[in-house]
Amino acid sequence: MADNDMGDAMDNDLAGRPGGEGGSAGQRLRAAREARRLGVDKVARELHLSAGIIGALERDDYASLPPPAFVRGYLRNYARLLDLPEQEIVDAYNRVAGEEAGPELRPAVRGQGEAKPASWLGPLGLVLLGIAGIWGYQYWRSFQTSSGAPAPASSPMAAVEAPGSPTVPPYPSAQPEPSPAPPQPEVDTLTLSFSGESWASVIDAEGKRLLFQTVAKDQVKTVQGKAPFKITLGRPADTRLEYNGRAYDHGYTSNRSSVRFSVPRASGQ
Repeated sequence: MADNDMGDAMDNDLAGRPGGEGGSAGQRLRAAREARRLGVDKVARELHLSAGIIGALERDDYASLPPPAFVRGYLRNYARLLDLPEQEIVDAYNRVAGEEAGPELRPAVRGQGEAKPASWLGPLGLVLLGIAGIWGYQYWRSFQTSSGAPAPASSPMAAVEAPGSPTVPPYPSAQPEPSPAPPQPEVDTLTLSFSGESWASVIDAEGKRLLFQTVAKDQVKTVQGKAPFKITLGRPADTRLEYNGRAYDHGYTSNRSSVRFSVPRASGQ
């Protein structure tokens, strides 16, 4: 009987420790942070998040945060910073948000045998072809000059002018046309202006992640890439867009949920 009482006492002690298994995900994170005497601002700098997001995580206020896939990533990084079991924290969140809320975002890992796309071959290949053409033409001209190849003789009859015929100026010598300049890659510009703090993600048509962060109030972000852009906004009503220097109406007037859309929209959308 004494052994059972001792075991129950140890279980209660573990549950009451900072970051122990008892409590919600936010309660465990806050208890562990306070036990380590870390301020909210310090944790926000370490995780590259705003203090508002850290506070919302500790209050379990998930309605004011980006989609669940991002929240799981925040919780996992926060737990790792405090040496807490990451999966337990995520599981505690899943019990509140539900497993159907969406998969967790994981960074893509490129295999060793996978070849990287040779995106430089387009414009650079055209430049190399132009240089090769100019070099080949100059080599041919120098070869003709050094070999002493005679120029075609004009016909003797061409030197005799008929009486009273108008003087016709000789044809100008043909000059090689300059090689066309290689086409410049098309670049589109997207500007996002935030009147309130909001999560924002921008990915261009080539899959490049141009913006992926929580942006503070009154900030302006400008990105360049190849359109169409895939955009995710946490508070769309607080975000104004400009596409290639012109105002762009994304059509969302509420901040009740995050939205995903493309700029420019495909015809028919």
